[in-house]
Amino acid sequence: MTINSVRPAILTPATIAIISNHLSTRNQSDRAWLDDIVADKPWVRRFSIDHIDDVPRAIATCADAGIEVIAVDGGDGTVGLVFSALLNDGPYKTLPALALLPSGKTNMTAATWSLSGDRREALSALLRKHADDTLDGTIHTQPVLTLRESGNPDRHGAFFGGADIVDGILYCRKNIYPLGWPNTLSHPAAVAILFWRAMTSGGNGGSVHVSDDNADWSEDGRFYVVMATTMDKLLLGMRPDPKVGTGAVHYISLRTGALSILSTVLNLIKRRFTHSAIRTVRRSAALTFAFNGSYTLDGELYDTSEDKPLSIDGDQTLRFVRW
Repeated sequence: MTINSVRPAILTPATIAIISNHLSTRNQSDRAWLDDIVADKPWVRRFSIDHIDDVPRAIATCADAGIEVIAVDGGDGTVGLVFSALLNDGPYKTLPALALLPSGKTNMTAATWSLSGDRREALSALLRKHADDTLDGTIHTQPVLTLRESGNPDRHGAFFGGADIVDGILYCRKNIYPLGWPNTLSHPAAVAILFWRAMTSGGNGGSVHVSDDNADWSEDGRFYVVMATTMDKLLLGMRPDPKVGTGAVHYISLRTGALSILSTVLNLIKRRFTHSAIRTVRRSAALTFAFNGSYTLDGELYDTSEDKPLSIDGDQTLRFVRW
């Protein structure tokens, strides 16, 4: 971990930190994109992350220094690592505000909860508001996912997905993202291809059992997709529209079959996921998933098995900068 790679000669107590993940997609090709923005700001402390184990150490250093605002320079995976370092290790008595910069291939969390668009403009505005002491009015609190699995530390994030969605992520990484298209093209293309594959391949989906821990509800069967999120807006501006259940977690499942795919295409056009006989959309406080295979949390992939159920809730909260 590199700390303060660019610091002026006159040292001023740091009041804001930037954690830059050099492994994230956009930073791999341009590590120095923010150097000129922070060069004359001695109150900015910088951390350059070259390994995931560097993240908890950076967060602990920020807590020791009394940093109240942390900018995360990375994609969804980096954001999840920061969440976990804050909530698992507990280095802060009062959690800092997070400003999420869109520096990954997928930046759904930043776009929904924090900063989007041009990252240079976003960082410049963040530093200007911080210097002017006008940042407090931009901070909001948001519940985040906590995923618990026997034998592993808690994982925290914004989006969980299982069943065939994992195959979709791998397909996109192998066939679409290498084309170098901007997200405005690659993400719609990925979704369209995945739906076409589901329609034409005759795939059986993934066998999943899911239950609401606080309600008399469960479902099981074969699904193309199961999702859990505390976000109100997903990729391509899609919004969950649950009419039943209570709690911070949105749950969405899509059963296998051509009719299921066709009806969901209509949801995509309307940019709203709604409940139907072949699609579940509901709110929950806590869910348990049991299946064999892989799952994703904010784009990172993990394996699980039926004898190690996953428990997911939205009880924890973090604060985010957004305008």
